[in-house]
Amino acid sequence: MKTLRVGKAAQGALLAACTAGVLAVTLLVVGRPGVRTNLAPFEDLARLSALAGRRGVLSNGFLFALGGIVGNLAIFAVWAFLAWKFLDGKGRSALRNDVDVFLAGLLFTVGIETVQFFLPTRAADINDVFWNVFGTGVGAGLAHVSRYVRLEWE
Repeated sequence: MKTLRVGKAAQGALLAACTAGVLAVTLLVVGRPGVRTNLAPFEDLARLSALAGRRGVLSNGFLFALGGIVGNLAIFAVWAFLAWKFLDGKGRSALRNDVDVFLAGLLFTVGIETVQFFLPTRAADINDVFWNVFGTGVGAGLAHVSRYVRLEWE
């Protein structure tokens, strides 16, 4: 059986590439002019529920809205997993990793949304902060669990 080991240099490179990808997707992708800032918490869930009721869960509008939520969650889950693994090491507790990754994820997403607030074709959204932080927790949790679980495919 072959074991693949990912060293700290490779982990750092993966984390840097993922961070650059997150920044590119959230700051460089050009949206439509005149987008609005949303400071209403959980407005996206209300919109999702309304779309499901009006058009159904297989409608383009519903799937597009759901894709935005899942995308925010997934991109930060991957980022947090990589950040957690990069920070992990001898003499470092899992709780310390959890706290550091959570705080870094929170600062990262608030920073992104703050910059988006000032960009003319991007929109700051409080719900993005929620889903990104939730994704950070999911990624950190998966990394935490991966310390104790080994998957073998046969």
